[in-house]
Amino acid sequence: MRLLCLAALLALASPAPAQDLRGHGGPVGALDVAGDRLLSGSFDTRAILWDLTRASARNVTRFHEGNVTGVALLPDGGFVTAGQDGRIALWQAESRAPDFATDPGVSAIAALAISEDGARIAAGFWDGQVQVLDRATGQVHSHQAHSERVTGLGFLPSGDLVTVGGDLRLVRWDGAFAPLARADLPDLPNGLAISKGRIAVIFAEGALRLFAPSGELLPERFLTDRPLVALAARGSDIAAAAIDGTVWYLTADALTQRVMFSAATGPVWALALASGQAFTAGADGLIRRWSLEDGAALGGEDGQAQAEYTDDSRGAEIWRACAVCHSLIPDDHSRAGPSLHGIFGQRIATQPGYDYSPALEALDIIWSPRTVAELFEHGPEAYTPGSRMPEQRIAEAADRVALVEFLARAAAESGQ
Repeated sequence: MRLLCLAALLALASPAPAQDLRGHGGPVGALDVAGDRLLSGSFDTRAILWDLTRASARNVTRFHEGNVTGVALLPDGGFVTAGQDGRIALWQAESRAPDFATDPGVSAIAALAISEDGARIAAGFWDGQVQVLDRATGQVHSHQAHSERVTGLGFLPSGDLVTVGGDLRLVRWDGAFAPLARADLPDLPNGLAISKGRIAVIFAEGALRLFAPSGELLPERFLTDRPLVALAARGSDIAAAAIDGTVWYLTADALTQRVMFSAATGPVWALALASGQAFTAGADGLIRRWSLEDGAALGGEDGQAQAEYTDDSRGAEIWRACAVCHSLIPDDHSRAGPSLHGIFGQRIATQPGYDYSPALEALDIIWSPRTVAELFEHGPEAYTPGSRMPEQRIAEAADRVALVEFLARAAAESGQ
């Protein structure tokens, strides 16, 4: 049986800037943020473009075979995803399919970066290969940059590409993949970011080191005896996260600590910096927000989730898959899809605060136990064409009945 996570029939939610973001059905390993947009990639094969002003999903995509291992926001409003399938995909903000995608690779992509002007996209692979995609021409240039996995890469302001790999090497490349500088590394690098024209690298031994574009070692700081596994840079700020969930927020010049906080009880696999706040993600699929003033948690999604109606029925068991994307709490739009509180009796594409596609607005459907069950029976492509729902179904009629009965009990419990 394939369980349907009720995906976003609606795109935008009411303003809720202080919420955490829940919408992925697996660990989140890639984040990028710019302005009011955040992009996330997960083991669940999905990439989600979030509207931070409304704390809701703007676009939910599923294209890659396997994990989405890298994401990047483009200056023109589009975005890029990369995956375990070795493919780079370019998207418009509202696209349901990529405008362009490279062919599947023989190796998974481990790292992704874009140039400052968004004209070039670089991907580093597990087999040590690097690909650079020229957006204007669609041409892909490949080079065997390392003998082992590329663990990080980034573009300098000059346009040169810098890579680090499992072979313990740092290399700066020109546009023709000629090496301009090299440096031997003392330990396994786990990530790279460009900060104020310098190269920040995190290591498995728990150190954060800065390098000049020439490869010269600049300030370094040993933060922990645990491996550092996530890194982000923004302007004069750097943040690094360890495998135990600790996050350090530091200055980019001398690596002076500003704030240290615990973001999770397990690894922080993805990290992003915005104005005044940090975003972290890991194994539970929840994207959390933190204050960069004092490390305080800014979101409140966990407490809301605990307050949701549930019981021990088969319908509640099926709902748990849906709850990855949806809440039963009124106006809780902190996940990939909207709240389904009181769904029965609502006409499709009429919930306040959402921007529906013309295709959905043209449909004449009233959500009821029968129509919700039919949606699961036939699948969204057939039943609600033009929606953002992934093409999945609940095959067993008894399970469809159990789910709609649970939704009815949840509505009765809340007084609907």
